[in-house]
Amino acid sequence: MVVNKQWPEGFEIKRGIVEKISDTEKANKLALAIATQVTKGWRVESQSPVQGVLVKGKPINHTLQIFLSVITAGMWLFIYIPTFIVNRRQTKIIRVDDFGNTLYE
Repeated sequence: MVVNKQWPEGFEIKRGIVEKISDTEKANKLALAIATQVTKGWRVESQSPVQGVLVKGKPINHTLQIFLSVITAGMWLFIYIPTFIVNRRQTKIIRVDDFGNTLYE
């Protein structure tokens, strides 16, 4: 007796066996996952057919921030420290495995 199970998107069931998806389907799923993350504010740093590297955050000119802190006798630190904490660079790697699962690292 075969029981109907709901499998995650990307799985193809043939005679009860979970099969791998094609490279074209993997590339399409990867492109969709990257596009979704871009709409959430991430930037694409690099992309290949098997994975994408996304980054979030802006680089800070620490030399300028320290110079301004010295000139303002440390008052600029009230702006610099929260800016440094909020704008930290975050990196996310996205890839799609052979069965169509989107993996975020």
